[in-house]
Amino acid sequence: MSHQRMMGKSVSIQRGHIPVLVGDGKEWKRVPVHRKVLQHPYFTGLLELAAMEFGHDQKGVLRIPCDIESFHTIVQLIGSRERKKVVEGRTEGDR
Repeated sequence: MSHQRMMGKSVSIQRGHIPVLVGDGKEWKRVPVHRKVLQHPYFTGLLELAAMEFGHDQKGVLRIPCDIESFHTIVQLIGSRERKKVVEGRTEGDR
């Protein structure tokens, strides 16, 4: 685990994960996201929303303007599709 400082606090992040702040308004929640999720087309849609809202040069932790329930649904959907590809024997190189 690596230790990073976020909003003045020391936090532990699992290897392979990136902290993001997710919220829609004044309330933001810190969520660790696996690096592979960031490459999925569904997540790139969220990154485009973030770029429209905050610009491409965000400072500090990446902020995703999305309600937390929808964010978790998207991440779970990405995870279920990735597991399905593994079960079916497909990898990214097979596309």
